[in-house]
Amino acid sequence: MRCLIILLTFIFQGSAIASVTNPIELYGNKIEFDVIRNGKVVGQHITQFRQTDNVLRVTSKMNIDIFVLFLPVYAFDYRSTEKWVSDKLVSLDVKVDDGPDHIRFQAERINDGLKVEQEDRSYAIEGNILSTNHWNVDVLKDHRVLNTLTGNVNNIKITPRGKEKIKVSDGFINAQRYDYSGDLKDTSVWYDAQGRWVKLRFLARDGSTIDYQCRTCKGEKGQ
Repeated sequence: MRCLIILLTFIFQGSAIASVTNPIELYGNKIEFDVIRNGKVVGQHITQFRQTDNVLRVTSKMNIDIFVLFLPVYAFDYRSTEKWVSDKLVSLDVKVDDGPDHIRFQAERINDGLKVEQEDRSYAIEGNILSTNHWNVDVLKDHRVLNTLTGNVNNIKITPRGKEKIKVSDGFINAQRYDYSGDLKDTSVWYDAQGRWVKLRFLARDGSTIDYQCRTCKGEKGQ
């Protein structure tokens, strides 16, 4: 199952949608997804937004629990907290429990870059960079991301694949699909015309299909 979770880090690049100005205006206080594996809900992903003065705080939580014959065989728990000031990521704190494996790292802005601290290493990232937390559509303009499951910088390339009608909890919406390649592979992501993240799909190495289906997106009935 570990290889299945690695694919959750994928992030996207493109050009045909609006940039994020204020995520609270786009999403409200949160965005929620069901995590679906081979047609069955196995977890959820929730990202919450809070603005205090000039600091935007973004918390993301995701869990997966897989059972076979009613017995638990795999559990994954992901939590991250981002702080943003003037459209720049100034800090990131990540904790991952991936079965028996545990990862934690922090990143703090120093001058014009970030310093990443992990248990066994420390390194600097020059310039601005976005994380693989999906909600910020501006990542589509970039060619690298900070992988929040590993603490590594990944080089990426995203290819737009056109508009599609996708299912959300209360209907359907039209969104732009993007496929990516590079260090992160085999996944597709959808954003709507306003730049909201509305869907994620990838094929895990075990052959299962993982979908994020939005619970808080407003769809139209009967499309």
